[in-house]
Amino acid sequence: MADRAKALDLLCQRVLSTREQIGDAWAHNADPETGKWNTVPTGDWVDGHWVDMLRMTGELLDRPELIEEAFSRTEAIRHKLELDDMFRGHRFAYSAARLYATTGDEHMRTLALAAAWTLRASANKGNGAMPVGSECQVLGAVEFTDEVAAGALSRNTICVDNVHPPLILDWWAWKETGDETFRIGAERMLKVLEEHFIREDGSTIENIMFDWHTGELIAELPTLLGYADDSCWTRGQSWAIAGNLWGYEHTRNTHYLSVAGKLFDYWWDRVGADIPPWDFNDPNPDAPLETSSSAIVCSALARLAVMDPVPEEAKPFIDRLDPMLESLCKHLTPIDDQDNRPVGMLLDGCMNGRKHVAERNELIWGDFYLMEALYCLEKKGLAS
Repeated sequence: MADRAKALDLLCQRVLSTREQIGDAWAHNADPETGKWNTVPTGDWVDGHWVDMLRMTGELLDRPELIEEAFSRTEAIRHKLELDDMFRGHRFAYSAARLYATTGDEHMRTLALAAAWTLRASANKGNGAMPVGSECQVLGAVEFTDEVAAGALSRNTICVDNVHPPLILDWWAWKETGDETFRIGAERMLKVLEEHFIREDGSTIENIMFDWHTGELIAELPTLLGYADDSCWTRGQSWAIAGNLWGYEHTRNTHYLSVAGKLFDYWWDRVGADIPPWDFNDPNPDAPLETSSSAIVCSALARLAVMDPVPEEAKPFIDRLDPMLESLCKHLTPIDDQDNRPVGMLLDGCMNGRKHVAERNELIWGDFYLMEALYCLEKKGLAS
């Protein structure tokens, strides 16, 4: 079994070396040979991830200045509150909501709830699905400039991702306030995923357009991040698995566990505990791997593993956690005694294999989800 404590410490050390290197910028992906970060000036879609990495490291290493920086970074992204952007969920769940949960700061609670309500207001009026939005902040890193991508930036477009970034803020707000609007909204999005995005074999479609006013199906979009229109983009599959496990965790509705099982079985039947390729259908035997996808799934499994008591129906999922963590930690620097790169780099992440953007790099969200999984296991739960 992987040495979880050692791996968690390595990731904390990587936070420290990253902080020293990037200054006030925001890390996105790093050169796998040197560990030098490519940064984005605005934080892009992963600003909340970095905020929570600072918070977790500050707590684990007793470095209060890191928690103070997490607060200041959260204030720096406050202006994104009203952006028409699906990633507001990740942004403020991982920053404001978790800072409130761990410090009791009421200003952070107010910010997280404001984000939850504004994001909830963007839901499709017809079917309740959460859209990409017209101001989706992923643009800064990927530089999508083609016509298809530009057309996808709207409230008509729903991605397989959308059961995770927007909904985790819904689940937090429902737990925090008891307002059923958030639970009902999250469950409507999960229903759209099940009915429209999951193929018979358990693989997933990446993007579908629905009329925002009526919910009427418009068309399936060509892939933006996958190998082919009929293939299965791996990170999309991981978001779908994790999103359904969030639904189960908060409602104990075993239907979500069943849906997650179908999605996860598709994954497991192809690679087991090994790191999957960036797209399950890329025929190239040397296709880039995608460690961040495995980390996303491991984080979801870790939350199940710390339930007390562990539900019997969740145990088959939890049984897959240790072997997946074992595989992931083999990609964590140092790989061997001769490895002189910064410690704690999770290698072999693929941002966008289709456009060859950071396709064999360390990814800040890969680091985050592995760290979140290990933190969850260490602390017997997450902050929110």
